[in-house]
Amino acid sequence: MECTPPFLRLSPDIRRQIYEWVGLADYHPHFFRLNGQETEFFGLLISCKIIYQEASTLLYSRNRFIIRYTSPHSLAPLRSLTSRSLASLTSLRVILNEASCHQPEDGNHSYCCHLLRVYPYDGQTYCSHAHGGLHQAPATLSVSSTKDMLAEWTDAATYMSAHVNPRALEIKLVCDVQEDDVEAAQLAVVPLKLLSPLANCHVRLCRKTNSQLQQIADAAVKHARGISQTAPDALTKPCLSSSTAPLASHLLKLPQELRLRILEYTDLVTPWNEVTWSRQGRTSRKYSLCRVGCEYGASCPPEVHNGCQFVECWTIGCFCRLQHSAASDSCRCWAAPTDLFLICRTLYLDAQVVFFSQNRFVVHDYDSSSPSDVPNHEELSPRQYPFDRFAVSEFLRDVVPQGCLDMLRSLEVVFPPYNWEVWPQDDSPAQKDWLATVDWAKDKLNLRGLTLRVVMADVSDWGAPDDRVDMTAEQDRAIIEAYHRIITPLRLWGQPNSSSHAVLARFCANLVEPSKHTYSIEDPFWEEERSRVFEDQLKEKVERLVRGDELWEEQSGLPEPPRGLWKYAFRRDA
Repeated sequence: MECTPPFLRLSPDIRRQIYEWVGLADYHPHFFRLNGQETEFFGLLISCKIIYQEASTLLYSRNRFIIRYTSPHSLAPLRSLTSRSLASLTSLRVILNEASCHQPEDGNHSYCCHLLRVYPYDGQTYCSHAHGGLHQAPATLSVSSTKDMLAEWTDAATYMSAHVNPRALEIKLVCDVQEDDVEAAQLAVVPLKLLSPLANCHVRLCRKTNSQLQQIADAAVKHARGISQTAPDALTKPCLSSSTAPLASHLLKLPQELRLRILEYTDLVTPWNEVTWSRQGRTSRKYSLCRVGCEYGASCPPEVHNGCQFVECWTIGCFCRLQHSAASDSCRCWAAPTDLFLICRTLYLDAQVVFFSQNRFVVHDYDSSSPSDVPNHEELSPRQYPFDRFAVSEFLRDVVPQGCLDMLRSLEVVFPPYNWEVWPQDDSPAQKDWLATVDWAKDKLNLRGLTLRVVMADVSDWGAPDDRVDMTAEQDRAIIEAYHRIITPLRLWGQPNSSSHAVLARFCANLVEPSKHTYSIEDPFWEEERSRVFEDQLKEKVERLVRGDELWEEQSGLPEPPRGLWKYAFRRDA
């Protein structure tokens, strides 16, 4: 008489606990590689058929599995899984080609991909040096191995489609192709149609952003999840989806007041009602969003924390549409909604009204990614400002469409802590251009509805440079004179004059004392208070200069308008 093994005499609940204790499942899902990863419980899986059925069901339903294509037949483990294992599978990451950091297989964040999101240029440099041997060249159909890889992926997906439970399966597909190889991208996502409708799907098609590849990724994810019937291989050139035309026709039937209210609930209004622009910003995008405390490890003020969810998408790896041609519902990072400007002329004009009137614009004179950074003044000629124009002049004249200047409601201009010799002089091209810009814009801006803030930023609180630590009284005066030189022309906007009675709705200035880091700090609390008093006096002086005594007195008791979020993003968490 055949006797039942002691282990199988235990109740199913106890056996399940034992499976969990030996590592088949845990409170947090584990990452397992299908490409030959050894496990401590392999002997348990092959002990008997009943145990295998129970253990494999738990293993494949509670954990995340990764398979990489490295050489021909490296996707064979997918075809080796039994029908029961595939039916239990809930999370599969397929990495066909990885041209930049994606995510380590232990689930931790990839450092250089994080660096790419914060500092794209530095991130690419770091990745090329530190991980050059780990990443592959972008895939292209001009290489025969790419065709073999995509054919093997199609065969594996065909086999899986007969056994998986698609509505319980989440697939993450990474196949970085060359930016111009649209056909390779289409072939990479076509097998997803065999597995739809999936519980969830995430696709990355290029390590860089590309509008055409982005459309293919978006369509592939929507089609795989059963959200849209538009197949990704139908997108052969950048264009609006077929659903755009009826959407536009319905919107156009509404009065403009309702259209504007509807558009206010789109990405035209950023999570914090703030948009950053910088000519030196390390980003390929015209406008960007400042990332605040949560991402940088600094304290995140409660009043702005709600927006942090729109700049953080690290839950499953890097499928960030800001850095890659990728589509995922895990990435809610804000990007300028350019599609809304391309539907038709009427909605283009409506979108402009909402975008420029509902957001605060922060213009950094040097680099928005690091507001305390300045050019290396030792490489510049003495007393030479490094640019022919201020960034704010370029922003008003060249970036904002002329017809939209009167829509601006809030503008903040940030100057970094330039060396005392670098600030512009009266005869510098930038200062002359600034005078001309102020005069040119006075009749184009809606001054009655505009709040303007000018900020002279402090050095990084990680440490002041030598030129701020050892500053002389003469150098301190030179910087303060530069403050006045830049701000004085704004009297044309801040005070009534013979040609116009329109003046700024509000004007605020926040000016750092240049020599605040020079004093010997015997009593730091006293020094901090002394600098605060000096900066308050300097603030009042320049605000009176711009507004005039009467207007300044009227608004001196009002609360200050909110400052740009960059102050939170670059404040050290002490």
